[in-house]
Amino acid sequence: MKKIIMLVFLAPPLSAQELISNGTFNSNINPWEHFNRGSWIANDGAAASGNGSIEIKDNLNNGSSVYADSELVPVVEGYRYILASSYKYQTGSIPNGMSVAIEWYDNQSNFLGEYPWDVSFDMSQPGQWLEFDTWVDNIIEDATQARVRLWVHQHSSGTDLNTGRFDDVIFFQDTVFMSDFD
Repeated sequence: MKKIIMLVFLAPPLSAQELISNGTFNSNINPWEHFNRGSWIANDGAAASGNGSIEIKDNLNNGSSVYADSELVPVVEGYRYILASSYKYQTGSIPNGMSVAIEWYDNQSNFLGEYPWDVSFDMSQPGQWLEFDTWVDNIIEDATQARVRLWVHQHSSGTDLNTGRFDDVIFFQDTVFMSDFD
């Protein structure tokens, strides 16, 4: 009598998991830190989720920038991360610019750097939700945590309408591991 032994190997499904909490802003802007410069807009959101957004604004007119931060989330060196957002500024609002960045931290929550640091959004279509997406490798040595920072850049003078809205912010680990082969 012959016995047939069958081995079945099951691999876990390849899927990416959203790392930040409440990037859709559907019912509030928690747990995003905004230092009293952010507010929840209940009736204006991008088409993907449509329910709400975070509005970041200030009237300092000093050429600085205001921002909102996600919570710190775990990251792994050598992996690629996907970053995306919907954004808009209202017709009549004239911020100097809007952008998004990833801040990287070590396991003691010490700031290691910001990358990418030069992402600027298209500011040519007021009143319309636009999309941004990119991928970023975790290239900062010893980075074990990260957070998403949403920026609204202000003019140096002449206006108090430095306002921008963000919705559908995503940050997730891609299923691709990056390594150098010599």
